Amino acid sequence: MNRTGDFPYPVKKAAYERQGGVCAFCGVKVTPPSPSSAPPRNAYSGEAHHLRPLDHGGTPTLDNCVYLCYGHHKLFHGMAPFGIDKQGGSSRTWVHVTRTDFPFWKKK
Repeated sequence: MNRTGDFPYPVKKAAYERQGGVCAFCGVKVTPPSPSSAPPRNAYSGEAHHLRPLDHGGTPTLDNCVYLCYGHHKLFHGMAPFGIDKQGGSSRTWVHVTRTDFPFWKKK
C-alpha cells in the first residue's frame, strides 16, 4: 500500500540508476526497486528516502530522493536504536541532509 507522497516507481528507478545500484550512504549493492510496494526482503533491499520529509515540505521527486539500503534507511528514520512515528522518525524534527552527506551519491 502506498502512502500519499511515496515516490512513484519511475523516480525510485531513476535514483537507483543514478547511484549505480548501491546505497548512497555505504556503497553496498542493493536490490533494484520493484513496481509493487512489497516490503523489504532483506538487509540489502534498496529503499527510497526523502531528503526533505513530506511533513516538512518534501516532494516525491528525484531531486528529493536518495536510494539507501534497508539498514541505512531505517537509521535515517531513527529506528536504530528507537523510533517515534510510524516510520521510526519524528515528524516534528528531522536531520537536514544533502547530496554531499552521501559518499556514494553519483551525479549524472
